[in-house]
Formats: sequence, C-alpha cells, structure tokens
Amino acid sequence: MRQPRYLRTNLKKRSITCKILLCASILYSAASAGLPLAGGPGGLSTAAAEGVGSAAGAWTGPAALAAPRATADAPAPEALRRFAAEAIDKLAQAEPFTAWASAAATIEPLGPGTHSWLVTLAGGGGAPAPRGYLIISATESGDYKLVEYGMGAYSVFDPALLEAALRQSGLGAAAAGRVTAVPLYAGPALAAWRVHLPESGEPGYVNAADGEWLPETTGSWDKQAGGYAPPRLAAGSRDSLSPAPMVYTSSRFDPYDNLRWMTAKPLTLKPDAFTGKLTASQKLVYAASGAERTYSFPLPVYGYQIWKSDSLSEAPTAASAEAGAETEAVYVVTGTDTTLRLIALDALMASGKFVTF
Repeated sequence: MRQPRYLRTNLKKRSITCKILLCASILYSAASAGLPLAGGPGGLSTAAAEGVGSAAGAWTGPAALAAPRATADAPAPEALRRFAAEAIDKLAQAEPFTAWASAAATIEPLGPGTHSWLVTLAGGGGAPAPRGYLIISATESGDYKLVEYGMGAYSVFDPALLEAALRQSGLGAAAAGRVTAVPLYAGPALAAWRVHLPESGEPGYVNAADGEWLPETTGSWDKQAGGYAPPRLAAGSRDSLSPAPMVYTSSRFDPYDNLRWMTAKPLTLKPDAFTGKLTASQKLVYAASGAERTYSFPLPVYGYQIWKSDSLSEAPTAASAEAGAETEAVYVVTGTDTTLRLIALDALMASGKFVTF
C-alpha cells in the first residue's frame, strides 16, 4: 500500500542544519529540566512506516502487541456516549466532516487515571482507514469536554504510527507477546503510547501524533501528566454549542521551513483576541513548552473553527453561568498533508506558546 507523502518525506524536508538545531534544542530542554533522555530504540524517525498497514479501531497490528487494549472493552459511561454522539452529529452537518453521518463510532479509554477517551469513526463496508476521531476528557465536576477532533490517514493514536515506530526499532513478529503499549493522554501536547519493550526495564514513549520516539522517562511523563486539566473554554456536555463553518487563514505550511519558532518571543494573546491575530498574521506556529518538558515540537496553525451558543441570546442565562457553561469555544486548525487536527485553543495555551511564522 502506498503511504502518504508525509510519512515518506517528513524527514527529507528537514535540512541537516535543522536536524542539528532540533536535536540541540531537545538536549538542552532535557538537561535544563534535570531529566535523563529516554529516546527509545530507533531514534526519532517514522520513515520506517513504509509498507505498514492500518487497522481502524484496533491497537494491535503485524507486531502482535500483547493486550495493549485490555481495558478497551469496558463500556463507556452513557453520558459520554451521548455527548460524543451529539458532537459527531453537529460536526457532520458541514464539510469536511459530512462523511461522519454514516460512520460507526467506537470509544476507548486513553490510559489509566487520565479520564480521557478516544472516539474513532470508521467507514462502513470494510473501508480501510478511519474517517476521523475525537478526544474527550472528563472534568472534576463530572461533565465532558471536547479537547480535539480531526480526520485523515495517520491521525492521532492511529495504530499504524505505533507499528511504524516498532518496525523502526527492529521489533516485529519475533517480539509477539512480549511488547505492550498503553495509550496515554494528558492534553494535545502530551499524547503518546507507553511501550514496554522486551528485555527492557524502562518503557519507551512514542508520540501518538507522528510515531516518533520521545525523550521521556516514566518520571518525566508522570510529572508532566499530573498537571493536566481539561480545557474550560471547550465545547462541553453542559453547553449548547455548535460549530460555525471552518475558517482557513492560509494554506497548510511546514514550520521547519522557518526555524525562528525555536527562539521567538511568545505572543501575548487572550482567547478573545486570538482569531483576530491569526487572521492578520495568516500563519502562526504553536510550540509546546514548559518547565517540566523534555522536548518541544511545532504545530502549524492556519485556521480556526468557533463553536457558538445555540441560543439567540447574547448573554448567558443565570442557570448556564452557574453550571459553568460557555457561550463560545475556539478550536485551532493544524495538521499535515494527510491529517486535519482541530484542538481547543484553551488546551494549547495551557501547555505552550504561539509565535509568528
């Protein structure tokens, strides 16, 4: 099967200088945090994905991982199912999500203790690739927030990305029954599989967004993940929000074409001023950052989608205000040439910075 251009040429786009600077940035970040590197076997390339297939809705593949979806059969809470169905129905009313109207959805937990779930939408009739995904997190008050959603081949937590990482590490059929992988989610900038490798005491971590091995340890991951809280300004089960048409401010671009995001001063942005700044700049770059991070990575930002209140009233009612309901939520458009990803702005602002491109 011919793989998307992203997987075949992702690293080719990066010059030797870019690779050196990026590695230096990773090493400096890890040293500053006082944390050891745990890049895992195989380095940071997904080029080995050539020839890897995808099985929608499954955590296992040719490498025959041992029970990585052991908890996936536990039924999702009814309130979560209802909220997911409502969000899917609303998104399916307009492009590019209209195919979701006929897609079958499965809900799987993302790791122990994170209170997040992956909703995968797969096409009927034996379609080989997922049509889309949603990630939903539960709040301490018991409601649910739509943290991100998207569509396309090799989207977040696609099993083919994990398979690519394992193949790159030389793990295949010979490792059957001796490799386990647990999906973990602590926000859009911290989504990964925790991979327990044969004859290895310390697990490795694979980025769920691109299949690259991460310089994480269990200690560094737990320290970062412990601070995760679902975004407040996101479509929620207590809100009556619906998505407005998606707005593109530019065509998709590659942040590695301009490396200024590595040292650029972060923009001072408030949520209500973000769309205006993005419209004026057309392109922004989001860079994950923080005192506890062991690495950073960029996301190209080239559009947005606003979820607005279904009510015609301009002001929230007393009941909705008391319940913490929101009247608007902004989602940032990012992605590659094979995947579209929309992430709650509030979730990104909590774990990184925006810079001009």
